[in-house]
Amino acid sequence: MVKVKKIISGDLQVNCYLVYDVDSKKALIADPGQDGAKVIAEIEKDGLIPEILVNTHGHFDHILSDELVRRHFNIPLGAHKDDAPMLSDPYENGSYSFFREPVSIKDPEIFFEDAMKVKLSFTEFEVIHTPGHTRGGICLLFDGFILTGDTLFAGTIGRTDFPDSDHAQMLKSLEKIKRLSPSLTVYPGHGSITTIANELRHNPFLR
Repeated sequence: MVKVKKIISGDLQVNCYLVYDVDSKKALIADPGQDGAKVIAEIEKDGLIPEILVNTHGHFDHILSDELVRRHFNIPLGAHKDDAPMLSDPYENGSYSFFREPVSIKDPEIFFEDAMKVKLSFTEFEVIHTPGHTRGGICLLFDGFILTGDTLFAGTIGRTDFPDSDHAQMLKSLEKIKRLSPSLTVYPGHGSITTIANELRHNPFLR
């Protein structure tokens, strides 16, 4: 059985997610954020065995502890090919402007593309390219749930007023979200967990 655990990480309260198999303890880590030590402690407390680290997009608040987590567990990093350059560029990822120290992450080992199927030892997910908040923003679609990063939140969507954002692209990305099963549980990059059905009813951007 695959479960999801949320860990709130850093000053901007990024939702880091651990997607893991109850029996094998194999796991995926998504967006560790700023509190890498906290994320590592939770993983080790639960006896999980991470296989991959994934960034839903390249903004600094989601990637700050990538290197710490990546080295600690000796696992590959995956990101969309359009956001991969942001990881190493403090100007592009926003850390130069918003954080005290510029952040530069080494290139991912895995470059995601739209509709790519990623098979792990314990589960499989589909990459859905959802540009708008960033050029290479992605959602990760699993059986029964989806990680939406900063594309979709409970009641709203990610900001589109950054230099690498595009509101028209965001609206096109939301059309992809609207076609998904209403029964899916939504795990967003910030804020509360929701469902596609709930967002179709109450989120003004999905009407």
